[in-house]
Amino acid sequence: MRKPFLFALAVIAGCSSRSPDNRVLQLPTGGTVVETVNGTAVPQSLLDAVAEAHRLDVTQAKQRDQALVLTTDLVLLAQAAQRENFAVDPTYRARVEAARLQGVADAAFAQFEQRTPINDTLLKAEYDNQVVRAGKTAYDFSQLLFDDEDAALKAEDDIVSGQPFDKVFDAWRGKAKQARRFTRVLPDQLPPDLARVLAELHNGDTTKVPVKTQFGWHVVHLDIANPYTPPPFDQVKDGIRRNLQMKIGRERLDKLREQAKVEYPPGAAPPKQATPSPAPAAPGKKG
Repeated sequence: MRKPFLFALAVIAGCSSRSPDNRVLQLPTGGTVVETVNGTAVPQSLLDAVAEAHRLDVTQAKQRDQALVLTTDLVLLAQAAQRENFAVDPTYRARVEAARLQGVADAAFAQFEQRTPINDTLLKAEYDNQVVRAGKTAYDFSQLLFDDEDAALKAEDDIVSGQPFDKVFDAWRGKAKQARRFTRVLPDQLPPDLARVLAELHNGDTTKVPVKTQFGWHVVHLDIANPYTPPPFDQVKDGIRRNLQMKIGRERLDKLREQAKVEYPPGAAPPKQATPSPAPAAPGKKG
């Protein structure tokens, strides 16, 4: 819960250079006051925001108490920071600003989601698409993943020579980029080339040549191809809604990136795109 805590502290501390407001709480006055801390009135809206950040339900007495204690602590720390004049320290100001920007970004994503209503027709269409993409088979398989083809070919040579896959797996696991066993993985959770090869294997088969994907070179052994039945729509509807809302937010951010003019100092290279994990998504987490 470190991020929500820092965000709330940043908002309360009010150290944005763009605002001359020196109040401990930089929120509109008025409305319901839930407590007063050393003369600072704390509004219901702040309590609600802190509770939301910590996934607490203020309609439940025990959880409301938890949220109120957290809010009190935030105000006390903000008052102490103001009293000790921490804002003269550039590192302190940078930390507060980073937390404030993170909070602004989180709230902006929430606003994007709220402004794009998603009805049951859209949810059902997305569910049907996911069912088609998932297919009718979930795979239990093991893989050795290598950064270079030569190592993968040598591991495959051991298999072609007649060694059992488990023996090859144990012998090469320390040299591989990844050595892992997966269960109940759906085709659309895998790189397309790897999914295609798994579909061609029979239970107990191992690849005879490495499979090249964006992650490296895969040596794969299929344990079991399990029949897969998707969960009912009503059971996963809320998860699909959350995934669509996150997708909407990501698409808005991608568009903002495309439209932005981002410049770097002379001689500084722009950041590289992060490499996705070679492990497939955990089955059952697709919403």
